[in-house]
Amino acid sequence: MDLRIDADAEQRAGCLNSKHPGYGDAAAAGASRGDSLYNKDKHSSTSPASALTPQSGPALALMPFAHVIAALCMAAGLLALAGWWLSRPWLTSLLPGFTMKPNTAMSFVLGGLSLAGLAARSTSGVIQLGLARIQPVAALLLLLVASTTLLSYVLQLPTGIDRLLVAEDSPNHLSVFPWRMSPISALSFSLIAMALLPWPARSRRLWLALELIVLLIAISAFIMVLGHAYRAASLYSLPGFSVVALHTALGLLLLTTAVLTVHPRFLMARQLTASDQAGAEMRRLLPAAVLLPCLVGWLLLQGQLRGWYGPEIGLATFTAANMLVFSGLVWWNAQVVRRGEAALLAHLRRVQAVAEMDRAILGMRSMQEIAGKAVDHLRRMVPCACASVVVFDRNSGAHRLLAAGTCGNDDFVPRAHSIATYEQALRAVGTGQAIDLGDLRKLQSTSPLFREWRQAGAVSYAALPLRGEQHLLGMLELSDARPDCFTREHLQAVHTIADQLAIALQQALLREDIDRHTASLERRVQERTRELQVMNQELTYANRDLEEFTASAAHDLRAPLNAMAGHCGILRELIQQQADPDALHHMERVDVSLRRMNDVIDGMLGLAQLTKIELARRPIDLDALAAEVIAELRQQYPSHCVQCRTDCGPPIHADPRLLRSLLFNLLGNAWKYTTHTERPVVELTRVAHESGPAFLVRDNGVGFDMNFAQHLFEPFRRMHTMAEFPGVGIGLATAARIVQRYGGRIWAESAVGHGAAFHFTLPQAAATAADHATATSDSES
Repeated sequence: MDLRIDADAEQRAGCLNSKHPGYGDAAAAGASRGDSLYNKDKHSSTSPASALTPQSGPALALMPFAHVIAALCMAAGLLALAGWWLSRPWLTSLLPGFTMKPNTAMSFVLGGLSLAGLAARSTSGVIQLGLARIQPVAALLLLLVASTTLLSYVLQLPTGIDRLLVAEDSPNHLSVFPWRMSPISALSFSLIAMALLPWPARSRRLWLALELIVLLIAISAFIMVLGHAYRAASLYSLPGFSVVALHTALGLLLLTTAVLTVHPRFLMARQLTASDQAGAEMRRLLPAAVLLPCLVGWLLLQGQLRGWYGPEIGLATFTAANMLVFSGLVWWNAQVVRRGEAALLAHLRRVQAVAEMDRAILGMRSMQEIAGKAVDHLRRMVPCACASVVVFDRNSGAHRLLAAGTCGNDDFVPRAHSIATYEQALRAVGTGQAIDLGDLRKLQSTSPLFREWRQAGAVSYAALPLRGEQHLLGMLELSDARPDCFTREHLQAVHTIADQLAIALQQALLREDIDRHTASLERRVQERTRELQVMNQELTYANRDLEEFTASAAHDLRAPLNAMAGHCGILRELIQQQADPDALHHMERVDVSLRRMNDVIDGMLGLAQLTKIELARRPIDLDALAAEVIAELRQQYPSHCVQCRTDCGPPIHADPRLLRSLLFNLLGNAWKYTTHTERPVVELTRVAHESGPAFLVRDNGVGFDMNFAQHLFEPFRRMHTMAEFPGVGIGLATAARIVQRYGGRIWAESAVGHGAAFHFTLPQAAATAADHATATSDSES
């Protein structure tokens, strides 16, 4: 089954599920049955257009037909009932010579109402919802009216349905059963009502039987219509009963046809409404196969009634006419199928050519190669004397001939024209989208483009713009010396290749832009790399010079200092022998200055050597390392009692020497600046941080002013005087350098008189998989 029919079945099934469970389940079951029933035709197609163009399902398209039939049935029934109730006989005679009975009219009203409710289930709206809800009630009332009338015939007793509808005498006086419709009509309406009732959804055999019954009623109604057309009373009446009027037979035919078409649980009609090739051929042939023999038979009957020929000649003529009619239908259907196959083959050839062109230009990067390959494919698909591709520059608007192909005709020399010339030509033909001229000689236009091609001898000319996303990329031109050379199929192929060529050219332009930007970026990266290399080399030289200068300065400074310290020692001994207090005091101040100068030199050397130390990576328990540092500080400050708390968490992987120096400087800084605090407390704890291991050193010492925090980690910068707290100002600078070696950062928070908190992170000290593997191998060994 075609996928559009499946979608229609699912849509109707969903609508029916929301409004009546029985119909929804049956529709879904019918859709599944239809899949297996029509699965063999789901790949068939009548033409490329029908195969590739999205269409709405035929079943949904026939819903307006069902609504019209329902409205006609209800209008005819209500009109006849009004004639009976108002005693207007002319209203009851819809067709001359026939009278619609009251119960027949009521049956048409109820049947039309039930059909409208059935068709309304596939749409949405307040009115449609109301019709869908009253549909089962209308079907049940139809069954009641028709079966009651039929029961009167069976029991030979009046059931009162006639008197209930119309109390007065009827103008139709029959000897036995007045006012009643024919038993054929009563039986037909009863069976139609049963088919419209919401039976259980799983009774598939029941629904198949009801579908066959409705189909048989449609066939019998058609036979009764033929009986009226051929004046064969035996086809539309039973002896001793009222006849089936022509309007009743026509109404039954239309009503059953609509029910077969829109009923969600009837499947045979879907073969006719399917959008595949089999459904299309049935829609072409079935109406002609049914109506043409009837028309031929009716015409031959009229000739026979007028005495033009006898029954034998009429029968022979009817046979021959049917043979001719069906032969013509077969020939006509074969031509339609042949045209569809030819269109499909042409479409497949175009698709194959486009696919080949796509594969050919897939690896091409040059616009000229792409255009040349497109022209070659185009000349194989479309016979022409010349084909060319003209492109325009996006920035300057310059035009150039990118590719051209001719068939040995030197007169057809393609040339490139400006964008304005092509736009003028597009406006001259009035389309603005493409140019297709079958004979340039008949064209009355002053466009230089057409004039030049006429002078070159071209008669047929076609041009298609190659449009990019935001601008016109170029033009694809074809010309030939024959008039009307390019057919509709040729132009379709040209359109297809033009679309693909435009995409390929757009991609080629994008690649050129990318290559140009890439080359520019690579050039800038290379230039910047060279600059960075020069700067790096300069920094390397500067660092080396600085290290050499630091070492030389330290050596040059330490030698005189050592000499001064020696002389100071001799002077101290001499002064002590003379017992001069003032001279001894001055001598001690000189000695302190010498020691401070030595500490400064040691700090400079240590700070310079931090950048040259090769980092070792070992697991370190910071709690144990902090305990060693604290023990050393207690020895250094024996009179300073500090309460210490450490919680450093799991081990980290770093260089023990640098981590010891880091903790010694930070904890020593906290130890020193809590000497004036009554109850000093120093804490070392681990904190959570997104970058990796992070720690906090907090104290309750004197603190500092945060306005000077940006200078805190600079070498030899101090926040207090030597008299308050001794030191050279190198400890925090050393800690900052160590933290930087591990890719982290250090910062401080403080307030004067409320202590200080130093935060630092060590991202590169986090444990890795390689560290775990090394630890495992060490433990195993």
